[in-house]
Amino acid sequence: MKIHKSYRENVAELLQTEEIDVDIKNSLTFRQGDGVVTIKCPVDDKPSHLYVISHYKMSNIENVLVKDRWKFSEATIRLHTNDNHPLNTSLNQTIQSIFDTMLRDPKRETRKSKTPI
Repeated sequence: MKIHKSYRENVAELLQTEEIDVDIKNSLTFRQGDGVVTIKCPVDDKPSHLYVISHYKMSNIENVLVKDRWKFSEATIRLHTNDNHPLNTSLNQTIQSIFDTMLRDPKRETRKSKTPI
């Protein structure tokens, strides 16, 4: 049986050795005890894309209003990239893989709704 480390355990060494500038955009935020830890990285050029990936435990947000769920995320990644950034290509491939997998699911349901302008 493989035991998964927590986000905090996976980056504990980096937290002890890195000095973090607060005036930068890219960030990884995760829970630690009764607070949160944020790791930020610089953005080289003017960003043209923003990716936000959040991880929640369903048991923690079961009775929480949708607008307040962000307060209970286990981890959130905010990445600003541009068209030439290697992360942009990697994230697009990951998202495409998720789309492909979901679209091949024979039990899927497809719904379309109009968005208000």
